[in-house]
This record gives sequence, C-alpha cells and structure tokens, in this order.
Amino acid sequence: MSTHSLGLKVPVIMSSSAQTASPKPEYQHFVPQFMLRNFAHKYTGPQRSKKGNKKKKQADTLYRGELVVNNVNLRAEPMTIEETKVSRILGNYDMYQDTSQPTGQQQRQIETMFGKLENHVSTIFRRIVKTHESGEPNIWVTREERNSIRKFLFILKYRGSTFHRRFHHETSDEYPANDKSKLQKYMEEKNFKRPVDVWFHGLKTILNLKMDTENWKQELVKSMYSDDAMWFLMHSEMMYMAICTPSEPDAEFILTDNSYNVFEGPNTVVQNPATGKFHDSGWTSFHEFAPLSPKLMIILRSNLLPVPEEDKHPRIRAWREEMRKQAVDDWYGASQQSNLADLPIHKARNNYSQVVNGRTQLLPGEDGAQLKTHKFCFSFFPITEEHVNKINLILFDNAHRCANIVFGSRDSFFKTLEWFMTCTPTLGKKIIGDAQEERRKFLMNLAILMKSLGSAREPVWTESTAPAMSDFDKMHALERSLREGLADWMLSNKKELEESPIPPRGGRFAYMSLGGSDQTFLEDMQEAQRMLKRRIKVDVNSQGLPEADRIEARERLIEKYFTYPSNILLFFVKQVRYMVLSRETGGHLERAMENPRSQPEEPEDIIAQALHDKMTLEKLNRLMYKTTMNDIDRTKDPISERMLKECGIKEVESLALSQEMIIRQHDLGMIKGLPFHFINSDEKIELLTRVMAKPKFQAALTGKIEANLLQALEDVLFGISYPTPPIKPPI
Repeated sequence: MSTHSLGLKVPVIMSSSAQTASPKPEYQHFVPQFMLRNFAHKYTGPQRSKKGNKKKKQADTLYRGELVVNNVNLRAEPMTIEETKVSRILGNYDMYQDTSQPTGQQQRQIETMFGKLENHVSTIFRRIVKTHESGEPNIWVTREERNSIRKFLFILKYRGSTFHRRFHHETSDEYPANDKSKLQKYMEEKNFKRPVDVWFHGLKTILNLKMDTENWKQELVKSMYSDDAMWFLMHSEMMYMAICTPSEPDAEFILTDNSYNVFEGPNTVVQNPATGKFHDSGWTSFHEFAPLSPKLMIILRSNLLPVPEEDKHPRIRAWREEMRKQAVDDWYGASQQSNLADLPIHKARNNYSQVVNGRTQLLPGEDGAQLKTHKFCFSFFPITEEHVNKINLILFDNAHRCANIVFGSRDSFFKTLEWFMTCTPTLGKKIIGDAQEERRKFLMNLAILMKSLGSAREPVWTESTAPAMSDFDKMHALERSLREGLADWMLSNKKELEESPIPPRGGRFAYMSLGGSDQTFLEDMQEAQRMLKRRIKVDVNSQGLPEADRIEARERLIEKYFTYPSNILLFFVKQVRYMVLSRETGGHLERAMENPRSQPEEPEDIIAQALHDKMTLEKLNRLMYKTTMNDIDRTKDPISERMLKECGIKEVESLALSQEMIIRQHDLGMIKGLPFHFINSDEKIELLTRVMAKPKFQAALTGKIEANLLQALEDVLFGISYPTPPIKPPI
C-alpha cells in the first residue's frame, strides 16, 4: 500500500534499548538547549515540585523566572500540557556515555565534542533568529558556516532518540534493526564489541569531518559504517536548504522528539503473509525538517524536485528528470507528487553566480571550484498557515513513539492540533504498518486532549490494512537478501579473489569481473530493480495495443538497456530470471529465498567472467541477456532468433561463417538426421552451422579464454545461447 508520507525512515525497531549504567547519571540532550530556548518562556507560576527523593525534587523544582517550555506529555494518561524546564526535556540520561573507556572524562568524550560543535553552530543560529526578528528579509552565511549547519542538522538526526534506540545495546544479538547481519559483519571486521560502539564511532567520525577537502566524501565512506555514511551524503548533498517562517502572526511550528528524523514523501508498506511483519518496499524523501523556533523552520528539499533556474540548462534538466524517474516515477507512478511541492522556496543565492533570464550563470572569474570565500544568501520565505499546518501534520503523524511535543503559544498549538485531528485523512493519519496499536492509541489520546482544550469538532483518521506481498515484492525481498549476502562477501572475502590460484567462479565474482565493487553494488542492485520495474510497466501500459506494437515497445527498452554498464545488466537479467521462473516453474523464487547466498552458477556468470574483456559492452550485454532469456525459455524454441555468426565473439563468428559457406555448397535435402523437419532452409543452415562449429570451438579460443572456463563457455553457448542438436556433423 502506498502512502504519501509522512515517514520516519530509520531501520525497523523491534525491541527496547539496553541501558548503560553510570555512577553519576548525566542528562544529555538530543535537541540542544540553545534551540529549546527559542521555544521557551520564563516561568511565572507557583513554585512546585514532583514527589520523589531529594535529588529529584531539586532537579524538577520550578522557580519563577526560570526558562521553561510548553509541552504535551504524551506518556501521561490522559495526555497533559505541562511547563517543563529547558534543562530537563528532549534528552535522556547517559545517552553518549562510553562505559568502555576507563575514566569519566574519556567516557563523556562525545558529549564534549557535541558541546564544541553546538557552541560554534549556536552563534550562527542565534544570528539567524535575531536577523529574522529584526525584520531583515535574508541572511548571508559563509561556505564554512553552511557546511557546519548541514553537518549539525545530520547530527541532530543521527544522535536522536530513534538512533539511540537502534544502537544502544551491549551485544550484537540485541541489535533490533533490519541491517543486523551487515552490522554484525562490520563489527567483526572492525573489532567493535557492541552496537553502541559503532554509533559512537560514527558520531565521532562526522563530528571530526572536514567538509572542505577534495576527497572528504570518499574518506567518510571508508571511515564509518557505510550505510550511515551514505545517509549523511544523501542528507547533505542531495537536498538543499531553505528557511521558512509563517506569514500569519498566530501560526507557529511545533517540535517533537523526532522532528529531525521525519520526512515527507511516498512510502510503500507491505505485509509478509508468512511472517506477518510489515516492510518498507520503497520510500523517497522529498522534504526533511529542522525546527529552529516557533517562527522559523529549516526545510531540506530534495534535488529530485524542480529547480527552475537550473532546469533552464538542458543537461541539468535531463539529469533531474532521469533521477526522479528512477527514484519516484518508476516506483510510484509519474502522478506521485509532493504534498509540499508548492512551498514558495528556492535555493540560496550566492556571491559566485547570478540568475540571468531565469538561468543560473557563473560570474566572470569563477570556474566552478568551491572556495572558502564563497557566501550564501538565505531568504526567510513566508509561508501560509496551510503550509505550516501541513508541516506540523507530518510531525504529529510521526509522534506516536515520542514522549513530548513542544510548542510556543497554547492558542496556536490548539489551532494546529484541531486542524490535524479534523482535516481529511488523505495527508496522513493512517493506522497501518508495524505500530497499529500505538498509532490508534496516540490518535485517540490526542482526540481526548483536543476535546479537553475546548474543541467541539470530531476527529477523523483512516484504518487501513497493508496488502500481502506480491510476486514483485517477494522478488524485492530476495534482492534485499542477495544484496545483504553480497555485502557480507564484499566486506569479508576480497582476499579469495586475490589469493586463489584459479579465478573463483560464481555470480559474485562475475559481477566483480564486470567492474562491480563494494562501492557500486548497492546502487547497481537498486538500478537493476528500477530497470525491471520499467520493463513491467511497458507491458502494463501497452495492454490493448496490437501485439506488434507491444513487442516493439519491449525491444526499444531492452535495446536501451544494452548500453548500460554490464555489471548492472547482470543484476537485471538475474532479477528477470527470479521473477519469471518463480511463476513458470512454481517455486523457483521460494527455493532461492531459502538460501540466497549459495545459488548455482548461472550461464550469464560464465559469459561475464570469460568474455568481459573480449567484447564490446553492447555485444556482451546482448549476449548475456539473450542467453538468460534462452535459459528461461529454451524448451519452447531450440532455435535462436540470431545467428551464431553474429554472436559478438570474433573467433566464433569467423568459425561459424566458414562452416556456413561449406554447408551452402551442399544440398540440404541430402543431409540425414537433422531434427525439426518442419523448419525452413535458413533455420536448417543455422542449426547445421552450430553442429559443425561446436567441435572446433575450443581450438578456436585456446589461449584466449582461461582453460578452466573454456568448457563451461562451450556448454553455455551451444546449450543455451545457441542451442545445438546432439547429432554428429553431417559434412
């Protein structure tokens, strides 16, 4: 089921976190106090304290004039609006306390590093807030300041409560997320004892990251857990930043525990009928959010969405359209749009380019290099109350696992809460996925809170069930398993390729022989999946057309695929095999899913390893594709549609051509033992050519193909690519 989310995109959490003991517990914020102060006011009520021991009374006692925030306590029954100290909200005890270190100072090293980054960024954010309050329309920041903001925003995501629940465990067996096996392999390689050590290492790596060096991206991927490193790159490089402010004086933004972890964009959830578990089968982030104050919100917008001044350049527009097609259109349909697509925002202007006739151009003397002297001008974009409500809706909709919702004024909060609870449910509020009871209880409690604040309106939401996994979703699950197996292999067994006296064979090694690596296989897997989706859509969209037109449409697309990198096409033909054979032979996919890491060698693997450096890319791709199709369908038609003399292997082409000339000098009618009496003369000549060329095949390629692959290549070519009757040469 596709929902336009509202998604919280983090690995699936399936258990509670472990707690790290500390002799002197320290309350550590995942939302810094300098940001909370933007939502705060001075306490004016009576001095009060909660029941408990003396230390707790001292920590929770409120004093007049002390900074507090308005917040909804989501864990109270019923939910209540409270005033809470800035120093005691949106945090947890000893979140970053590294108990593997011997001294207290070393144990709180990460908190100290956070403090340095926060001190630096807080000056930038205070300047932003004060500039906005003074009525200025925009603010200039340096490249270094912008990079610091981008790093800080990701840190807010990565150090938050969601990631704390994901990583804060003492053993890898307790790790609850869906990348468990990959993380365990990474921990083994890097000698990490606990999942939390991986988290601490990642936090330190990003905190120490210098984003002004030429190779910082490559160094980042090498230095930390690759999945999270790629997440940082996507967050910082594939989205641009804008600052929004409500245009109406009484509209305000809210702040939840996980504000920095949610996104807006399509998200597809399916339920596995075998396990009952829910899985994301696809998601795309159009927008992410970083509340600065009730009146300021940083929006991160995906580069998949149009940028008019850049899209005036044909090459940039074509690149953006292709990226969107692959990430969105091929998965969710071209009609899938962002609910915030009409936000009146654009990329920051700068001091090294200008917009001329609606098109971005570099200033004289600029060559595209990123310099420290560059500055960026961020406008404060006024947005309507409707847009503010839509953004708050996304935060509300993902707050079912939060402890608090912080807000500025009660009147503004009441208005946005009532809008969220009573608006039509098409934008969210779907009870679906792996937390249905949590979501239902959350919405019911918010409805009670709304009524207690004086609303007479009725809340609405949608009860929805996720569909069972289709064959395509099953194949997607297999792809995830294969990808995981390949990732494990890439991370742990590269030496096998280097040390083996005979080149090892199989799908994984075939992929590497085509140029694939641990840096590319994730992208290649995803691209192959998108290719399959496009191929399926051709059949769906051409239903009702003449069959000749449908065939032509399929062939046009496949011809385009022959120009793709061979390592991607290899994955594509394998996914076609899994999909088709599961349906045709009843259970191929299920058998493959039982043990996806130990699959038999397939013919396209042999072709890839034997011929990767002997043919042009297009010919190699054509041969791999045709061989796989024949392997799938060889029982239906033993005669290939193409000639052996056009196979793309020059030695075999010469051999086949010479044998055909000999055959044509004889009377076909005098040749006995040829099967398929019903085929025409050209087809008979082709079959005879194969029969005569087969015994001479190995001699033609001896010394040019590795000996241990030569027989296997012969079996593939004459058994699958160009099926050959088992008869003796008649001439």
